Amino acid sequence: MRKSILLFVLFTLTSIPLLLFAQGGYQVTGHIISAEDNQPMIGVSVLEKGTTNGVITDMNGNYSITVTKSPAILQFSYIGMKTMEKQVSAATRIDLKMESDAQMVEEVVVVAYGTRKKGTIAGAVSTVKAEKMENVPAAGFDQSLQGQTPGLTVISNSGEPSKAAVFQLRGTNSINSGTSPLFILDGVPISSADFNTISPGDIESISVLKDASSTSIYGARAANGVVVITSKRGLAIDKAKVTMRAQWGFSQLASDDNWVVMNTPERIQFEKEIGLDTGKDYNLLSRTNVNWLDEVFNDRAPLQSYELSVNRATDRLNYFVSGGFYDQEGIAQSSNFRRYNMRANAEVKASNWLKIGTNTMMAYEEIAQAEEGEPALYTPISGSRFMLPYWNPYNADGSLASENDGTWTGTGQNPIEWMANNPVKYEKYKLLSTIFAEVTPIRDLTIRAQFAVDYAHSTAFMQSFPSYIINNKSGKAGRSSSDILSLSETLTANYRWALNDNHSLNFLLGQEGIDYRSTGFQVTTQGQNNDRLTNLLSGTRAISWPDSNSAYAYLSFFFRGEYNYKELYYAEVAARTDASSRFGKDHRWECSGR
Repeated sequence: MRKSILLFVLFTLTSIPLLLFAQGGYQVTGHIISAEDNQPMIGVSVLEKGTTNGVITDMNGNYSITVTKSPAILQFSYIGMKTMEKQVSAATRIDLKMESDAQMVEEVVVVAYGTRKKGTIAGAVSTVKAEKMENVPAAGFDQSLQGQTPGLTVISNSGEPSKAAVFQLRGTNSINSGTSPLFILDGVPISSADFNTISPGDIESISVLKDASSTSIYGARAANGVVVITSKRGLAIDKAKVTMRAQWGFSQLASDDNWVVMNTPERIQFEKEIGLDTGKDYNLLSRTNVNWLDEVFNDRAPLQSYELSVNRATDRLNYFVSGGFYDQEGIAQSSNFRRYNMRANAEVKASNWLKIGTNTMMAYEEIAQAEEGEPALYTPISGSRFMLPYWNPYNADGSLASENDGTWTGTGQNPIEWMANNPVKYEKYKLLSTIFAEVTPIRDLTIRAQFAVDYAHSTAFMQSFPSYIINNKSGKAGRSSSDILSLSETLTANYRWALNDNHSLNFLLGQEGIDYRSTGFQVTTQGQNNDRLTNLLSGTRAISWPDSNSAYAYLSFFFRGEYNYKELYYAEVAARTDASSRFGKDHRWECSGR
């Protein structure tokens, strides 16, 4: 009897999995947290290995999956974390702590025409990640790079928020041909004039290629180094991630100790000592004491920035969409920079062998710049050093002291009044869009084709009002416009081959072409007699009308071969040949290599 009962129990236990499968499988539940901070992990992929059956963790890090096999292996994965696997055979609960796979995230470095594993690059390359730039209150990424990369000098020659910084990589390499590196944004060459059209919050990383080993594949253009900029991609895998960033602040002169100006008592004493006091009423002059540095420069120039982004990444779709607004007043009067920008990056894995995508950015800028010019009394920045402390730029009621009504008592023009009567405004529209396709016809071979359109439209409008006394009731107006269009295409084939985990080869063969065209004109008219009608049409005659046109094109072919032995020894060879329309027809081609 006892033996019969044991056989019955054994039969019942072995039949439970069959009954469960007849009802659609068995449930496995659990809770997943991060080993770093013990916080619940949202969007962890829980997949029954070998099947398409999977779920993701919820807002609290919990999951529940119906397993269809017994035994089965559950695979737990998340971007930037180590993948884990657990075997199950019946309903159970599995709680996990996932560890960061920081090595996997940080090892990838963007280089010329591709990416490489950090530590496997033969040349000198430095990388700056997004977190080091996005919190810097600057209009462009160029100012965010100051002090971030060894050997790279970034200098802001102007306090204008709209002016780009000057780059030098490992000193001055040329006397006549410039010292600026070649800048590449998502595979497209860009000009330093476009830096401020790119929001620093849209940048994922910047790689600085410093030596000939790293830059030779770009040819003669890379004589001063290469700065490769990569924009952001989608990261959130469970659902769309929305990020809102806002910054407020102010800017001021770093220091005015380098140019200390006299106050009124010091100036009066100085004039008496050297004999410049003839005919001056110091009792009257001593009532005014003006620090012109304080009058010309704003000690609390406000700054505001707002960014909104949405991103997501799945097995088939990856996208990053952002929009931003940036507004900064310059520290000098009549200086301002305002930008509206949008970006859309998307990649779609159409099949196992085809991926297509686009990187598109648009920006609109409004710029007002302070008159720097040559040293002169009427330019505020220069005049702030030469104006005397007993010359007040404002009347007692707060209005500008003017030559028109005799309230300006200084020599020459009141610099602040001069700026108010000679405004200059700039506008710029920028579009940079690329479309690409990647084909993997066979294992380890990737063929990529990319086409890019880079367009910029810039305008400027200047006025000099006729009511300003030095214009003698004859105003002036000018307008300029320029258009730049650059079309580029790049085709590369990359083949990787490995043998016994000891030998690794990587071959890159590519072709690139660029067609560049620019046109512009400027018209200035004179003779306007009404401040409100100071425009081109109301002028009585044109005093200048220059125009300009330029165009060039080039075609390039390049090759790179890399060898890696056990990730200990590396060898690399690269060659490039360029044909430029700027060369004579008998000398179109130029070769370079290493």
